Amino acid sequence: MLSPYPWQSAEWQRLTNLVSSQRLPHALLLDGVEGIGLEHFARSAAMKLLCLDTQPDGSACGLCQSCQLFAAGNHPDFSEVTPEETGKQIKIDQIREVIDYVSLKSFTNKVKIVVITPADAMNRATANALLKTLEEPPEQAMMILLSHYAERLPITIRSRCQHISFSPASVDTSLAWIKQQHGDIDAELMLHLSQGGPLLIENMLEQDVHSQRKRILKDLTMMQDKAIDAVQLASEWQGIGCQEILRWLMRFVQDMVTLKLAQRNENLPIINIDLKAELLSLAQVSELKLLMRNYDYLMLKYQQANAPMNYNLLSILEEIVVNWNNPELQIA
Repeated sequence: MLSPYPWQSAEWQRLTNLVSSQRLPHALLLDGVEGIGLEHFARSAAMKLLCLDTQPDGSACGLCQSCQLFAAGNHPDFSEVTPEETGKQIKIDQIREVIDYVSLKSFTNKVKIVVITPADAMNRATANALLKTLEEPPEQAMMILLSHYAERLPITIRSRCQHISFSPASVDTSLAWIKQQHGDIDAELMLHLSQGGPLLIENMLEQDVHSQRKRILKDLTMMQDKAIDAVQLASEWQGIGCQEILRWLMRFVQDMVTLKLAQRNENLPIINIDLKAELLSLAQVSELKLLMRNYDYLMLKYQQANAPMNYNLLSILEEIVVNWNNPELQIA
């Protein structure tokens, strides 16, 4: 039987209250940081809503025919919509199929649930196709939209959904789970590095994130000194992955800005707490204005690297190295 993760208890209680008070809307928008477990929560909620013998605490029984169908992955009243290709957009034909699907009668006489993830993979035309169904939903329809970037959704979509925003997992709610899943690791450090997304930790450990960060930080130090071959470094970074490099560069710069400002407040938090001394040394020889400009430039390149258009990722990495600390660079 599916149940929410320990750090999702507050959001789960909110959902339970909506159900028990019969105020559950036809559309929910769930958002939170990557690795927080939005899809797991949505599936747990769907199983709960479709259960034919809900328990006194409001959870799914796990034994009825509906729960068994759901566990087997072939419940006729549950559907998930994702991009047909990773990193691409959800197509308008997929949304038209959703509209037809929720218009059909429920097999269990309860609800027909559709989970759309990531909802921000819908372009404006696709979102508009969904809009009428959100405005005038069939009585049995239940739409659950998931996004790590809810602000990218059109306001017309957001305003027609009840929003449940997930806070990043805290030490209190997730530390025991992390230790149970991953054994003898520095669980608190890994939670910091995942920025409150515990489900990212397994992949981070597989990538040897500690060695990877130290390598990127060394490269960053050489970039500060302009003592590096841009083409060679970009080629080496491509082996790690453009998006991964950009994420860590943004986190390093974010920490450096925080440390730069910490002269007035020693308690400002940073992400890479184990590399504080190295980052502080870099921050002390960096101008705050250039750090802020570098961060804005990294954010622009990160958006390009994740855009549906086929940007050349190697060129993006080369541009970052070449333009690092360039005060004359204009960011569009």
